[in-house]
Amino acid sequence: MNEPIRKSMNEKRGTTVEETCRSNAPPVQTEKGTPIFRSIGMRRFSGVLVQQLRRMTYCHQFLSNLSSLTRFRLHTGNVNGYTQLKVRRFETSAEELSACLDLQLTSNPIAADFKENSCLLLCDNDHMDNYERDEIKITMKVFLSAWDVQQIEQAVTSLKEQLKTKDIEVLILSFPELDLIDGESEDDEHRRWFEKVKPLYTYMEKLVETSEIASIGVSDFSARQLKEVLGHFDVKPSINHVRLDGCCQVPPELQALANDNDVQLLVHNDPTPFPTNNIFKTFCEIDSGCEKPMCSPLFQTTWLSRYSVWVRKRSIMTSKGYIVQFIRKHD
Repeated sequence: MNEPIRKSMNEKRGTTVEETCRSNAPPVQTEKGTPIFRSIGMRRFSGVLVQQLRRMTYCHQFLSNLSSLTRFRLHTGNVNGYTQLKVRRFETSAEELSACLDLQLTSNPIAADFKENSCLLLCDNDHMDNYERDEIKITMKVFLSAWDVQQIEQAVTSLKEQLKTKDIEVLILSFPELDLIDGESEDDEHRRWFEKVKPLYTYMEKLVETSEIASIGVSDFSARQLKEVLGHFDVKPSINHVRLDGCCQVPPELQALANDNDVQLLVHNDPTPFPTNNIFKTFCEIDSGCEKPMCSPLFQTTWLSRYSVWVRKRSIMTSKGYIVQFIRKHD
């Protein structure tokens, strides 16, 4: 009666019946007097230790190679290729990115060409070759750290180079937070916000005119903000990415405005603002042997983009990844 139970318990923890019999038997002595089972255990422990040391070495060497650069970008490649990530549920996209970098930098990143202002691919990205360009749809969301048109230009150019494409179907822009001014009225704040938005949105319109992107999306716009953009620009936004914190319903005014102007309201789980400056801190936490100057940190992020590649006829996401740009901090 007891034997099947013992067998079941061993199977749950991954131990075979044969190993159980061995563990209950007296240890056999080697010629030098060391028990064989202890020797096997030490070899297994040594193997695990060697793997951990190799992972630390990979990460440490990777960070050391970055230390000579003043500007670079990291590209995760297709995060859907990691089973460990697909089976987990992340509350935010920032958590997903952090977990992805943990996996990639504690293994052996394939990036080998550490050049100034280059994009370092951390894993294989050849899955894009499985489809013809007209079979897929590419969407990207760019998170800006400043009201800077160049950040949009750099993010779009980088993605096109990495995915080897001339155009992108949807560009969603997450604008930076507006600095608050004490005593400023709500109307004055809105006018100041719109003056910041104008050059960025105008640049996205030019991308539509040159067929580099097909449609524009915005993120977390209120009804008043969306109405302002709809009334001012010729190219209307097709998407408003919204985060529903603490509720599960879009404000009625925003819903009505979107319906009247053919604007899709799509829900996202991106933190606002995106904690991009914590990304380099993640590297340092992975590599506990890293030198202190490297973990100051040396770099800060300027923009981050997340992209998705969809198979049109099947509505399947074949790829998803992140690209982050870093620049060296000034003393």
